Amino acid sequence: MQMRAPNGQQLTVDGNPQPFIGGWAYLIWAHGPTGGMRFQVTPAGSAELVSKQMGDWSRFTVREAQWNGDRIMSLEDPESGTNMVWVGPHNEVATFFTGTNVPFEAFMDVLAKFDIRDTPEGLTMLPRAGSGLTLGNLLAVNTIDQVCNVQVKPAEEASESIPRSAGKRVRGGSMWRVDERDEAGAVQTRSAFMVNDSTATTVVAARPDDARFISVVESISCRLS
Repeated sequence: MQMRAPNGQQLTVDGNPQPFIGGWAYLIWAHGPTGGMRFQVTPAGSAELVSKQMGDWSRFTVREAQWNGDRIMSLEDPESGTNMVWVGPHNEVATFFTGTNVPFEAFMDVLAKFDIRDTPEGLTMLPRAGSGLTLGNLLAVNTIDQVCNVQVKPAEEASESIPRSAGKRVRGGSMWRVDERDEAGAVQTRSAFMVNDSTATTVVAARPDDARFISVVESISCRLS
């Protein structure tokens, strides 16, 4: 499986013994002179679908506008703020604004600073020349249903998280198991942390004792190029 990440890198994932439930979701930050802004890049329709599944949709004041032939949605929650979503043919880009009554132009001005290219293989949003923006803090996320959650980031952005002890060698790199236990010593959360020359991958088990989780950890390979 090969996908294009929002920063233009190619994410290659293979070896997972069970299929992912859907397309990859990404978090990425744009850093500039006035600070940073976080974006979510997901398959088109995700924001609306997830909000309805979580029961949040009825709380929103929903507005829509057109921008360069594509849709922009404003999902306004009076208790928290406004989620703005650009919806393309294949993927969508969302970001959060504090407050309500946020004009569409505020989001349009942000989008105009990027060269956005939406394809079935993935969406890229590269800063335009003169924007003063750089991209960083990439995180790619997907799920194998009822087995585990997989989170991938560039290896250089996880250097401080790499244990000093030697990890077990698996197909995806060096692996360390991480267990979080309750006061009685029982495992509450089990995950595996794998690092190779291009990625740091965290695989979080849905159930700590599921043998399918071990199969994923030992076989999956995630790389960025």
